[in-house]
Amino acid sequence: MPARDSIHETVKEAVIKDGWEITDDPYVISYGDRFLFVDLGASGFIGLQQGNKQIAIEIKQFRGQSQVNDLEQAIGQYSLYRILLNQIDPERDLYLAISEATYSDIFNEPIGKLAIAEIPLKLVIVNLSTKEITQWIPSNPTKQ
Repeated sequence: MPARDSIHETVKEAVIKDGWEITDDPYVISYGDRFLFVDLGASGFIGLQQGNKQIAIEIKQFRGQSQVNDLEQAIGQYSLYRILLNQIDPERDLYLAISEATYSDIFNEPIGKLAIAEIPLKLVIVNLSTKEITQWIPSNPTKQ
């Protein structure tokens, strides 16, 4: 199992504060002979018509020498997880959890906005100080 990002517990607490139940820590994707580990699996109730919503959250800190390199690595990992989830658990949405600082540093720039639009990349933006989710991109799946 890979090492956790140092913000793992903070993001987990923020997800719980936002009304989600953590179901897996980590959420294991088994495909063929391979096992991959998404940081969190969670569920939330979104109403009588839609029932329980399942999500997976990959947590990334972006602390490398280059934010573009961090972005490349995060997009590759996110894309692979999304491809696999589409095969084994297609109802589960995948989100990338990042700090507010990372969002304003790279995802608010043209390159980040393009990644969000073209992949499409779903984000959970977390205030690390208050341990709260400040934004879901494209939207909060429990509020749809």
